Amino acid sequence: MSGTDRGALAGILLDQVGRHPDGSRRWAEADPYLLRHAVQHAVEGGRLDELLADPEFLVYADPATLIPALPGASSPDAVIAATVYRSALEDLPSALPERRRQYLAISGSRVGAQALARRLSRPFGSPALALEPLFSTGSEIKPAVRAVFDDGDFRVYAVVVARTGDRQVVVTTGTDREGYDTIVRFRDLRTGEPTLPPITITGDREHPGRVSRYRGAIAVSEVDGAAVVVLRSEDGLVVRSVATGQIVREHPTGEGSRLATGVLAGRAVVAVDEEPGILVRDLDTGTPVGPAIQAPPKRVCSLEIAEIGDHPVLVYATHSGQYGDEDPGSTCQVIDLNSGAQIGPAHRCSPRSGTAIARLGLHEGRPVVVVGPRQVHTDTNGQRHHPNVEIRDVFTGEERFPAWTQFEGITALAVTLTDGHAVLAAGDGSGAVTVRDLSGGGEPHELLRVGRVQGWVGDLEIARADGRVLVLAACDDGALRVADLSPSDSGPADPSPGHQIGVESIALARVGGHPVVLSGGHLGDLYRRDARTGARTARLRHGDLRITDIAVTTIAEHQVAVTGSPRAGVRLHDLASGQPLADYRSPGDDMEWVHSVDVLWIDGRPVIVGAGDGGLVWMWDLLGGECLLRWKVPDGDAHRAVWRGLLVDGAPVLAGVQAEYGPTTGHIALYDLASRTRRDVVIQAFEGYSSAQCLAVHEHRGVPLVAFADFNGTLAVWEARTGTLVSRVVNDADTEFPQTALACGEVDGRAVCVVGTQAGHLGVHDLLTGERLADTVLPGGWIHCLDIDDDGLVAVGYGQEVAVLDMGGAVAGGGS
Repeated sequence: MSGTDRGALAGILLDQVGRHPDGSRRWAEADPYLLRHAVQHAVEGGRLDELLADPEFLVYADPATLIPALPGASSPDAVIAATVYRSALEDLPSALPERRRQYLAISGSRVGAQALARRLSRPFGSPALALEPLFSTGSEIKPAVRAVFDDGDFRVYAVVVARTGDRQVVVTTGTDREGYDTIVRFRDLRTGEPTLPPITITGDREHPGRVSRYRGAIAVSEVDGAAVVVLRSEDGLVVRSVATGQIVREHPTGEGSRLATGVLAGRAVVAVDEEPGILVRDLDTGTPVGPAIQAPPKRVCSLEIAEIGDHPVLVYATHSGQYGDEDPGSTCQVIDLNSGAQIGPAHRCSPRSGTAIARLGLHEGRPVVVVGPRQVHTDTNGQRHHPNVEIRDVFTGEERFPAWTQFEGITALAVTLTDGHAVLAAGDGSGAVTVRDLSGGGEPHELLRVGRVQGWVGDLEIARADGRVLVLAACDDGALRVADLSPSDSGPADPSPGHQIGVESIALARVGGHPVVLSGGHLGDLYRRDARTGARTARLRHGDLRITDIAVTTIAEHQVAVTGSPRAGVRLHDLASGQPLADYRSPGDDMEWVHSVDVLWIDGRPVIVGAGDGGLVWMWDLLGGECLLRWKVPDGDAHRAVWRGLLVDGAPVLAGVQAEYGPTTGHIALYDLASRTRRDVVIQAFEGYSSAQCLAVHEHRGVPLVAFADFNGTLAVWEARTGTLVSRVVNDADTEFPQTALACGEVDGRAVCVVGTQAGHLGVHDLLTGERLADTVLPGGWIHCLDIDDDGLVAVGYGQEVAVLDMGGAVAGGGS
């Protein structure tokens, strides 16, 4: 079929989709065939950009066929849409259309595509999103990520890429949700579609929790001219066809857990660690090729077969066998496989760094070995020693590039050549994959990050496809991520930056009648942004550590902010100018950590209530600076760091959560600050308490209320005077707990609260009934802090990002 015919066919198919009065297509009513295959016909007919620029198509199209087509975007609007779609790849494939709309709208805000985000939030002929994103920063946007494949496995251990015919096949090893069985999966690199049914290798069910040491041992090669994948088992080597999955060879070996494949004298070989060291075997016959390479038994932690010029070499690393302060560091050596001789000196890793990964590279025309230690050592004083990554000349052992300290150690390492120079991709213990181009100074660029609370990359593979260099990451959250290493200038303007490490506190305020949002970070940074556009309008400071809390009040018709910070006490800021007005210190100079600050109006004067470590509580006259109270909550009640100040019948009261550490039942105690006594009201909390729980206070029509959200999904509200339960609801979906942030407010006369979770779920509830009014999910997870204003704006601090959403429609009776 000619290009003209393909274009005509695409037009005929697209014309079958009805249109709204404004001309936009009714994709919600489209035939399922079109939702799955319209993008493929559009690619063939040259109309891909038209579809990508249609927000409703992005919402309803099948992600399985849309994602592979995204690299074909060319017009500015289509490129922006493709970037927005890729930024939400973690969540889109498994989401229903209306949840996809929420993901895409917030992702549009994160990458700076506000026009697209607005069109997604307000579809023609349908209700607007109940939680409409007005803006979000985008520090953690990773536009290089091209695909995320999640088959529901518990963990992906290793990844390799093999070519069979004109297809590149990705082979991964992982484990099932129960943790027993190893699963081998085969998928097309271009489309992501499985090329074979998964192969399940039954695990040791007699010993629950025992993890097979062979799950990460995988490599590719050829046997009889066909691509094979080589795996290790209890009995030896298992060689499977990439085309069929069938076992084509099995070779017994000694005990060990590492392998690497290569070519020696024109034949495929595999190197394995087994007594008495490392053996290189013919992959076809399994027989050893040459004598064993001497290495300490059971200490080989990395194997690679590579080439220096036309000479095949073995690069391996061995652990010292010692640990902690006694560990001198792992050793890396390079062996000429033709002669068996060692090339150059042994390369020693940094001390106390445990096992290491070693890879061969080329820098400034010289072969180098890149050694990345895995472990972070914590000494007896609690100090953590992060290891150094070193790049040394293979022949001389000289440092060829300045070593750098790798935060949280190296969990995966891959080296490739781009335009004749070395490029490193490294996974670390924090879940990030960073790239360093050694010819460009080696400055790290974060390529991707495992987006859940805890996660890391266990293996990396580099492949080339369609003129692009791709990095494939096997992640311990059960997903395989594919990122584009090739530089690209396509995409929208740079997203607005958030905070460098994370957002610790947040508050909404007004300056000149216009809404602004204040966000406190981990380095004493306090930013003021326009709450509707996200434009950063001022940078304030307080100390050099976390801004733990922010309270806002009005003095003489001017809004001011009060912040708390470790070692820096409490500070008053003028919001209009951004200048500090006053600092409040403790008479005892004991303000090591201020966890909460509130401003209460007592007898017409503003009073700051601060609470910190060890149960210390302070009160200051905001205007005069006088310290009115320094009191320590009685022993036995002082070890919790969750406090809030409120007024009960005009008297200052401190609400604090009391519980033992760990999973237990806790309660909320109220303290009368005027008399320094505990009130008779005890509010029983619930199971699942933890130190990061959420406590909020609010006054509704003269009635003081206390709200609490626990790790198990329970959200409850009590009347503070009597402890009477007002409402209680359990949010028990997977994304709805642990709950990590809570805020209360009044919108259009209705008392509401918003609760955020570790998985990024944001729910809006009626404070008096517990009824859920709306919800959404913010990509990137972990909501740290929340605030609400009277106009229905919700400020969210999540990860490094700051976002503001409009929930006015939800409170007025809308919902999602």
